[in-house]
Amino acid sequence: MSPKLGIDPAAVIEAAAESILITTTDLDDPGPSIVYVNPAFERMTGWSREEVVGKSPRILQGPNTDLRIFSDLREKLHARQTWEGQTVNYRKDGSEFWMEWSIVPLKNERGEVYHYVAVQRDVSPRIEAEQRLQEAQAAERAAERARANLARYFSPKLVETLAAKDQPLGAVRRQNLAVLFADVVGFTRLSEILDPEEVMEILRDIHSWMEKAIFRHDGSIEGYIGDAVLAIFGFPETGGKDASNALSCTYDLLIAAQHWNQGRTSKGLAPIHIGIGLHYGPVVLGDVGTEEYVDFTVIGDTVNTASRLQQATRSLRCDLVVGQELVNAIKDENEREDTTNLLERLQPRGDLAIRGRTQAVGIWTLTLESTAT
Repeated sequence: MSPKLGIDPAAVIEAAAESILITTTDLDDPGPSIVYVNPAFERMTGWSREEVVGKSPRILQGPNTDLRIFSDLREKLHARQTWEGQTVNYRKDGSEFWMEWSIVPLKNERGEVYHYVAVQRDVSPRIEAEQRLQEAQAAERAAERARANLARYFSPKLVETLAAKDQPLGAVRRQNLAVLFADVVGFTRLSEILDPEEVMEILRDIHSWMEKAIFRHDGSIEGYIGDAVLAIFGFPETGGKDASNALSCTYDLLIAAQHWNQGRTSKGLAPIHIGIGLHYGPVVLGDVGTEEYVDFTVIGDTVNTASRLQQATRSLRCDLVVGQELVNAIKDENEREDTTNLLERLQPRGDLAIRGRTQAVGIWTLTLESTAT
């Protein structure tokens, strides 16, 4: 008992809320042994004082105890310094808990270490809270990545709706879609005469106003393929006017191209022309790739045909080639409405033989000049 304060140190240790364990000073194998534990230790571990006195503190260790944390314990205790650590320990019943503790040397009047005192705390609630926070943060980061990935394809108004679903894009499936394929005419030549940085700036400009028009007409961007843009209409949900939306979007794209080129020519720059192919029909949609890299894609004859129709804009000297199936779909979508406004700008051009396809495709075309308003 302290004569000045009237405090009994032993009683304080017994009453302490934190677990206290006192050991011998043997640091060589088999290591120190327990000489005292307080009631808080018994409550925390389930071991009684009688059961642990004379035993090694390793009685608290188990399969998930990270022994690496003890790498500097011997060095610090030899140097008579405080050691601190945190890892999984085990109660008498085998249940795990996270323990944080510090070990300090007890010295006599001559400075000799005669015991080590370990003050131990069960920090499981804090660790579990931290783990839940980390898991929540990881889930949020994953959700943000998912939103960013969806934003590559869909308009902002659709992204949040899709992100809330467990399987945003749904299972692999087959359905009818309108497919738009747009490409920069003469891009290879453009790449030869301009610096790569200039080419990238041009592509960013083009993709920017294309994206706005596509999203405005409820389309989705399946991907950028070099200078080309592949867009689809009718995904993730069919809208009843998918073919009509695709054609209306194309008109807007051609008008946007006109305005953009007016800006270029006013600066003394050469205009850059866009060729567009439109087709309608069955496609297969879904994720492809490996566990390490997965990408959403759309495949099928309809996609290939839209690409071939876009390529045909060069030989046909027009800006848009539309497959007959898309014209038919527009008429079906508007069976009770007049489709003149949508279709009057198109010119029928008969059948076009498509490489890799056994049947020719009926086509309609449009030139840029006829889009002026």
